Amino acid sequence: MNRTTFFRFAGAAITAAIFALSLLPGPDLPDVPGGDKWHHSLAYFACMFCWGQAFVRPVQRLKLAILFVGMGALIECLQYFTATRSFEVMDMVANALGVIAAWFVV
Repeated sequence: MNRTTFFRFAGAAITAAIFALSLLPGPDLPDVPGGDKWHHSLAYFACMFCWGQAFVRPVQRLKLAILFVGMGALIECLQYFTATRSFEVMDMVANALGVIAAWFVV
């Protein structure tokens, strides 16, 4: 498996995990102030990092960044319609910060 294939596979797995973990009922975790936002940022950082390694042209990476920021906003909107999740603007901000940080790293 070459490098590009590896990062595409990893990126697809992380993207699928983000959707599943964001929309399925979650376990009752203790409330840690701000801890949830770190999870959001790290998940979207990992997603953008992997896809950014698979697509190396700057225009491709910019499109990926826009796509993942939009994906984070879409998932937050979808959470509004679930019984166990909630819509939070700060989650969207945390998602976007993770994407932006990874975009600068890659």
